[in-house]
Amino acid sequence: MPILDRSRLRALSFSVALPALLLPGLAGAQTAPVTQLDAVSITGTRSEKPIGEETGTVTVIQEKDLQRRSVHRPQDAVRYEPGVNVGNQPTRAGQGAYTIRGIGGNRVRVQVDGVKLPDYPASNPAYTRDTVDFDSLKRLEILRGPGSALYGSDALGGVVSYVTKDPSDYLNEVGRDWYVGGRANYDSADKSFGEGATAAGRVGAVEGLLNYTRRDGHEVKNKGAPKANPQDYSSDNLLGKLQVGPKDNRFRLTGEYLQRETDTNVATDRSATVLDSKGEDLTRRFRISLDHTYARPLGFIDQIDWKAYYTRASREEVTKQQRLTSGVPAYRFSDLDFTQDIYGGEVQAKSSATWFGMKHAFTYGVSLDETKTERPRNRYERNLRTGAVTQSFSGGPGVPPELFPNKTFPDTKTVQAGAYVQDEITTGAWTILPAVRFDYYKLTPSPDQAYANTNYQNFVVREFSDTAVSPKLGATYKIDDRFTLFGQYAHGFRAPPYDDANIGFTNGPSRYEILPNANLKPEESDGVEAGLRGKFKDGSSFAVSGFYNAYTDFIESTMIGTRQGITQYQSRNVSKATIWGFEARGEYRFLPDWGLIGSLAYAHGTNDDTDRPLDNVAPLILRAGLTYDHPTQNWGASVTATHYAEKSRVSDPSSFKVPSATTLDLAGYWDVSEQIGFTAGVYNLFDKKYYNYLDVSGFQSNRADMERYTQPGRTFMVGLTARW
Repeated sequence: MPILDRSRLRALSFSVALPALLLPGLAGAQTAPVTQLDAVSITGTRSEKPIGEETGTVTVIQEKDLQRRSVHRPQDAVRYEPGVNVGNQPTRAGQGAYTIRGIGGNRVRVQVDGVKLPDYPASNPAYTRDTVDFDSLKRLEILRGPGSALYGSDALGGVVSYVTKDPSDYLNEVGRDWYVGGRANYDSADKSFGEGATAAGRVGAVEGLLNYTRRDGHEVKNKGAPKANPQDYSSDNLLGKLQVGPKDNRFRLTGEYLQRETDTNVATDRSATVLDSKGEDLTRRFRISLDHTYARPLGFIDQIDWKAYYTRASREEVTKQQRLTSGVPAYRFSDLDFTQDIYGGEVQAKSSATWFGMKHAFTYGVSLDETKTERPRNRYERNLRTGAVTQSFSGGPGVPPELFPNKTFPDTKTVQAGAYVQDEITTGAWTILPAVRFDYYKLTPSPDQAYANTNYQNFVVREFSDTAVSPKLGATYKIDDRFTLFGQYAHGFRAPPYDDANIGFTNGPSRYEILPNANLKPEESDGVEAGLRGKFKDGSSFAVSGFYNAYTDFIESTMIGTRQGITQYQSRNVSKATIWGFEARGEYRFLPDWGLIGSLAYAHGTNDDTDRPLDNVAPLILRAGLTYDHPTQNWGASVTATHYAEKSRVSDPSSFKVPSATTLDLAGYWDVSEQIGFTAGVYNLFDKKYYNYLDVSGFQSNRADMERYTQPGRTFMVGLTARW
């Protein structure tokens, strides 16, 4: 089969439920082993580099792997990634944020094509950054450990980088100047159907792409009782690209738009006073960016890249409740919004030189972005007997009524500027990689009447600014053509966020208030990692590493006293933490078409202030599997077993200790022709009841609705792809 056709068939592949263990008779159809090249990452060093040459741990999940598993949720994308986890909130919010080696939320930078995704307010963890459609991606890259030396703030725990498809990704597959394709899939975990279509074309030096995906589904099913709150959702994603010029002098214009609507029957809200509760959530994300690559000599500069972008994320969270207020039937309408706009730009250059017999490859640049964040809140209640409407709600003893509309923190403008330089030094078997970044950030709050409506104590909010320096030093040593030692030290930081610094809010009925704090210092981390990689001619490979990360000045809400019976909280730099552990993964190609795969991740986290365990650190997770790919690459299958050890280390003796569990997944793919491909998979084959530790982190062991947070039982996915 021609190489082009084989490449096209691989790109068409998904997963069919056919256990490789049942296919021993086909092992005789063998071909000579094919040299497998390392996946290439851009995230680790801001330039294309095989992951086998990285000084730390970088994972690349390719398009074919995302397609073969019909991935449409972050949790499914990292299903088999050691040390990386994503939770799910079954009451309303859904998929959570990425957690890397025990550090998650806004402490992990998430970006699309190098443009950072908007974050979410820590004061409302129901918001997430699940705003990327996986059908538009050609790969997902994950950098473990501090990444601030190249990315600045928000990369304290690592970087998750989405890379979207270009027109040439499709056109090169078919070897012509036009492409049309479609896809459809079904996931029983949330009873969702996804459909998509793609068109790409080339006219001379101009290339274009239009990709659209639609998905309709429901809540992610859990295995236990009570069940997850019933949901209906729909999402639309549109990606467009226009590229002009040859590869070494190319302009690219990109536009993205995602909209997701979710309706939830919030049964968990019901009580003696809340008779019924319905949630209507609308999430939107928009991005437009222009970038240019000039890869021709320009004096001492070998290549220069620049980009300018604007991105906006908004979430409207509406709750409609039937209530009893002082025994009188009432209807309450709440609208809690969040909007974030980011304007930014970046210039990066590369240069090379040979000094004293050593080769130097420099990567250096500057970046600047401005973020505007707003969180307006509105609420009214109508008395169903009299028809009277109020936007003023009881503040409790000694507290004025809460008046809507309001804001718990003022509108805030955040400016971040950075400059970085990295030198990749090669001498003999050694590669040494020093890097450093200098950052400046400034927060400017703009209090208005809506903020004054909650800040009746007249808490003072101030603008503030600071600087940070983030160094990194990494190295690899190539023992021979099979084995490579690697290691690095990296420093990370996270600037104080807008809501921790400037929130001012009093909740009279619950008798607490939160004070702003303009004296916050940035959170910091110092991480080291070292390991060994091996790669062999038969396609076998392995990587094993150990890591140690120390975190200081974590920002946490701390009780600081009382005022007239009201407990006062304030965000302060109070926590120190240590997380260490090890990870391993590998593949043994015992026959050209057969492979044994495995991975292991263990982490041990401690709050150094209290000497207690960290609840967000995963227990031991061990995976092993068997894969088979037919010599024609027309079809293949895999079986994967995952063992989750008991999470016995918890911060409180009364906390829930997640029990151990073992699950089994089957997956495979079949390309009927060059145009048609099928995939399917069965997950949790034996229908085990188990938990994702993130979903129940910090829960008390006697919680009545614990089983609501169990993972899905047996589920399946099927997919169909057609391309011309």
